Amino acid sequence: MRVVVDQDLCGTTGQCVLTLPGTFRQREPDGVAEVCAATVPQALLAAVRLAASQCPVAAIRVISDAGDDERASADAAPSPAEPERHAAKDQRNPEGHDGTV
Repeated sequence: MRVVVDQDLCGTTGQCVLTLPGTFRQREPDGVAEVCAATVPQALLAAVRLAASQCPVAAIRVISDAGDDERASADAAPSPAEPERHAAKDQRNPEGHDGTV
């Protein structure tokens, strides 16, 4: 399975890193989450889904080996900081990297 972090959406809260530190990390300069490996073992599927479900902005996608794409839904109201995050996305992610390594 593959896991992708939408770095334009990432709220830099670090919930994914706290939940699954061997799979996620935060970049030093800006705290945006990244996935540590290109593929994640199937044995970690439940833990990865938990990390995705705890992401407050639903920035984590789980892509199964069959190509199915899951994204946790963030039903809560958008954060007041969301406009600032999106305005600063070009500074954080100037090359449009999708968060996979």
